[in-house]
Amino acid sequence: MPLDRIKIYAHRGAMRTSPENTIEALLRAQQEGVDGIEFDVQLSADGELFLFHDENALRVCGRNVPVARLTWRELQELKVFGRYAIPHLDDALAAMEGWPGAELFLDLHQPSVPLAETAGRRLAASSVRARSFILDFYKNRHLLLAAKKVAPAVRLAIMPGPPWDTQASCDLGAEAISLGWDGKLTRILYRAACALYDLPAQAAKAKARGVSVSGGVANAPGDVRYFVAQGMDGIWTDDL
Repeated sequence: MPLDRIKIYAHRGAMRTSPENTIEALLRAQQEGVDGIEFDVQLSADGELFLFHDENALRVCGRNVPVARLTWRELQELKVFGRYAIPHLDDALAAMEGWPGAELFLDLHQPSVPLAETAGRRLAASSVRARSFILDFYKNRHLLLAAKKVAPAVRLAIMPGPPWDTQASCDLGAEAISLGWDGKLTRILYRAACALYDLPAQAAKAKARGVSVSGGVANAPGDVRYFVAQGMDGIWTDDL
C-alpha cells in the first residue's frame, strides 16, 4: 500500500514528542495532521474516567501511589511531568469534537469490568462514538464483551497479541485490529511469529471482512516499512 494511503495514529498521544495522555498531546496530534489518537483510560476510586497509562503515579507524576486508589479530586492535584493536568475522559471527548474525522482508541488500562462498562457507556453516548473504539487485548476479551453488553453501539478494537489470534479477534466482533509490539524483545519475537504465521495473509483476510488492520509501535523508518509490507492500513507511533 502506498505510504500516502497509510493512516497514522499517535500512541498515547505520541509520547516521545508530547506529554502522554494529555489534552496537550491531543491538540499537538491534531496540529500534525494525523488520523487518530490512542489514550489509556482508567477508573478513579470514586468512579470517574480519566486518562493515564501506569498503575502507579510515580513515573509520570512523581508520587508513589496507585492511581486507582485516588479520587478524581485527588487526581486533579497531580501534574503530568510536573506541568500538565490529568484529563477526565469527558475533556478528551470534548476536544475530539473539534477534530473532525479523527479516530479515538481508548485502551482499557485496568483489568476491571466496572471500567469496561463505564467506558463503554460513556463512549457509546458521545458525539464521537462512530469514530471511536474501546481497545484491549484478545486475552482480555471478557472486558471487551462486558463493554459491548452494556453499550451495544460501542465499537471494539482488539490487539490479538500473538498473530494466530487475528481471526479469532475478528470473530469476536472487532471492527479494528491492532498488531505489533511494545519493546525490543517483543519486537523480535513478534516478527518471528509473524513470519511463521504469514501475517500478510491474516491481514488480508481481516480486511476482506471489513476490519481495519494497523501495526505498531513503529518509531523507526524500518519498522514503518515492515508494517506497510505486511499490508497494514495504519501505523501507530510515539514520534510525530
